[in-house]
Amino acid sequence: MTQGADQSEFKVMVKRWLKSHRLDYRWVAEQCGVSEITVRNWMSQKNIPPLKLQLLEKVMVQMPAAGSAAAAAAEQEIPGVRVNASLALTVQLAPELYTRLAKRAAAQGLTMEALVAQAIAQLVQTPDASTAAALRSRKVILPTER
Repeated sequence: MTQGADQSEFKVMVKRWLKSHRLDYRWVAEQCGVSEITVRNWMSQKNIPPLKLQLLEKVMVQMPAAGSAAAAAAEQEIPGVRVNASLALTVQLAPELYTRLAKRAAAQGLTMEALVAQAIAQLVQTPDASTAAALRSRKVILPTER
């Protein structure tokens, strides 16, 4: 995406993408850390700042279009697991699944945070060491056993 003055094609793509995901400008504002009015201004008259434009591009690539095979697979339910993902990831596990994962982590000499970070790193197949280190350093808050 060019950082130049004409972002009209990109803005049309963003609007279509938002509609296909049933999202709105309020959601974009939350993801970008700005007000909804700011997003409305970007979409109607002002240029999207370069860092916010890159963020939008990344989100659009990472979230599959509604109706695609990837979106359908993502919507499949796994009993005892609930996932909420945007630019943050929240995984809610049933107590029995949490216990199983905790046992697996302990058997490998890992914390739950390290086990989850390893799994995510393997999923994204991180090409550079700095990104892998960033994944390992993220704090993961997991529910306590009941």
